[in-house]
Order: sequence, then C-alpha cells, then structure tokens
Amino acid sequence: MQRCVSRAFVSYLVTSSTRPPFFRSTCRGQVVPAPFKCNFLADMQIQHLEIHDLYQHWAEKYDEPNNPLVIAEEKVFKQIEIDLRGKKILDVGCGTGRHAIRMAEAGAEVTGIDFSSNMLEVAKRKSAGLNIKFVKADLKSIPVDELFDIVVCSLVLNHVENLQLAMKEISRHIKKGGMALISDMRSDNWSTARKKIQILPNITTYGFKHSQLDYRAAFGEAGLKSNRRRKIFLQDFPASGFGRRLLLKFFAAGYIYELTKL
Repeated sequence: MQRCVSRAFVSYLVTSSTRPPFFRSTCRGQVVPAPFKCNFLADMQIQHLEIHDLYQHWAEKYDEPNNPLVIAEEKVFKQIEIDLRGKKILDVGCGTGRHAIRMAEAGAEVTGIDFSSNMLEVAKRKSAGLNIKFVKADLKSIPVDELFDIVVCSLVLNHVENLQLAMKEISRHIKKGGMALISDMRSDNWSTARKKIQILPNITTYGFKHSQLDYRAAFGEAGLKSNRRRKIFLQDFPASGFGRRLLLKFFAAGYIYELTKL
C-alpha cells in the first residue's frame, strides 16, 4: 500500500529550495511537497481518480525505483528482526508484492490481498515459484478464513477513512499472541480530515488524516498492544539547504508500528 514518478520529479521533491519544507504524502509511499505547485508542472492537466482506479492505472509502472519514501520504509522494515521461516503471513494491500515476495523468500507462507486486479497480476508475474497465494479483496472485508502469525499492512491506511474498522478487520486475522506490522505516512500535520493529494505529477486522489491518537485508539479497540513505533526518515536522500537537510533528518515522514494481538 508509489514509484511511477520520474527521476527529475523525485529530485525536485528533495532539492527544491523554493518550496515550503513540509512534505505531504499518501499511502504506498508517494511523497509530495505542500502546497504542490511548481513551474514545470504548471501546464500539465491534472486528473482526479478514485483510489481503486488510480492503482489500476498505476500497476505496470508501480515498481519503478524512483520513490525515496518507499526506499526509506523498506530500509526500516529490514531492521525488524523476525524469523519468518514457517510463519503464516497475511500481507494486506500487498500491491505488486513488494513485501510479500521478500517474506516468502525468507521461508514464510504468504497470502497477499489487494483490491486492484492489475496490481495482483504484476505481483503474480514477479513471484512465480514462491509460496504466495494472492486474493483480490478489499480491506473492509477480508475473505480469508484463517488466522496468521503476522499481518503486514504497508502504506495503505492513509487511503482508509475509518481507521478503527480497518484495524479491527486486520486484528480479526491475527492469532492470539501474533504480530501486526503496520506502516503508514505521517498525516497528523494535515489541516483537514480528507485531503486531495497529488500521487503522481498529473493525478490526484483522496487521502485521510490519522493522528497518533487515532492510531492508539484504533489499536486498543482492535485488541492490539503497541510494542514499538519506528520512525521513517528521508535523511539519506540529498537535499539543498541546511534547513531542508535538518527537516529530513528530524521530521519523520512516516512510522512502522509493531503490535501484538492480546
């Protein structure tokens, strides 16, 4: 739950000295500055898509290695030391299989769900021969009658309006004492609960604001205990200006929550 942006556009995000310093983002990792205005996109026609249509459109180019936030999130995920051998894992919003493939290669039995058939087709091509089952489904109602050792939901919840219901559905599929790994973009600095966000240079969709208090409440209502919150930083990417470099070093772009099912 990001990589279709051109290298020039990503370079703009971290080097422009004329933009305000704060970044806006959406799930699955696209980072955009706020407000999003720049001369070289001034004449580009902007199209608004609903989230499902966006990912259907994006699927074939989703894995282009251009997005600093996705790279930073994966780096933090790899710091979480878990023996995945023999574990049953559910990847909610698996997209093109970014995490599902890595976990299956580590010896896990993985089920990946996503609401985009085009994204799943790409995931299936990439994962041939691995122990992964893909299911077309929405997070609102996961049609899998199994309990899992670990449920992963990566950069998805920023597209979900009702965080409490989403976390309850995720928790429903975790064994008692099992684990959830939830990553999401930081949106608590947004000024509105629903925001039109620029996911690609010429495409917008809606994202939803979730504060840290919202997450804590949703975890508690879902019977999940928060063990650790890891911060995602973009500090390893070049930025012009001392102030911008400090921002990338100290202002978390997102978080990964490590949770236990009570």
